[in-house]
Amino acid sequence: MKLFNRKTIQIIKKIAITIMWCVLVSGLFFCLAFVNNMEEKLVCKKITIKNEPLGIGFFTNESVLNTIENYDGNKLVGKRINEINTAKLEQLLIKQSHIENAKVYSDLSGNIFIKTNQRIPLLRIIRYDGSEYYIDKKGIKMPLSNEFTARVLIANGNIFERYKKEDSLYSYVGEQLYNLATIVDKHAFWKAQIHQIFVTAESEFILVPNIGKHVILFGSAEDAELKLEKLFIFYKEGLNRVGWNKYKSIDLRFKGQVVCKQ
Repeated sequence: MKLFNRKTIQIIKKIAITIMWCVLVSGLFFCLAFVNNMEEKLVCKKITIKNEPLGIGFFTNESVLNTIENYDGNKLVGKRINEINTAKLEQLLIKQSHIENAKVYSDLSGNIFIKTNQRIPLLRIIRYDGSEYYIDKKGIKMPLSNEFTARVLIANGNIFERYKKEDSLYSYVGEQLYNLATIVDKHAFWKAQIHQIFVTAESEFILVPNIGKHVILFGSAEDAELKLEKLFIFYKEGLNRVGWNKYKSIDLRFKGQVVCKQ
């Protein structure tokens, strides 16, 4: 009798679990149908755009809106949410040269949210022929913009590397410039002090500072951090005593030495 009762209880439990799962699945389908019905009737009421990082203005909120509406051919506000292909809009924004990634999504209140991350320029290249482009912090080329000019380190002179959209650096000089610019960008003092790198015919670098009438004969970018450390000590213990305008050139090309000329 006890065995029969146990079996009966087990059967009842299985039936109860089955019924519970049926109810849950039915409820899920009902919710999905309800949401789908809402989406069919829901229209876009508002578009919220967030461009990051702050201070980079290659692509403004207006540019984002114009890009997606020109592609779609209609204004998004007032359009049915289920007719807006957010995945395609994301891909469209990512194709823009100054945008690294983008996210577009909607909510059940009729809001469309657009978040973009712009590429961050590190170095502005001015080639021997006067053509220009940026190199971003990941070492990828990007074009200039009519909307925004980035205040970054400038490199000019004997630079022959060509611009190609979203191309990585391929030349020795290009890679050296990127490495040196990355080191300068990491240190607040050098980021404020060095504003130009001139490339000589021998592919050596001359740095032009913001403070002082001298130029810095840097040589190659090899051991760049050691050279800058040596220069910082000289600035601190030398130029602070004799004056920042005393020398016309400071030569860092010789190991363990700082050679100055008046």
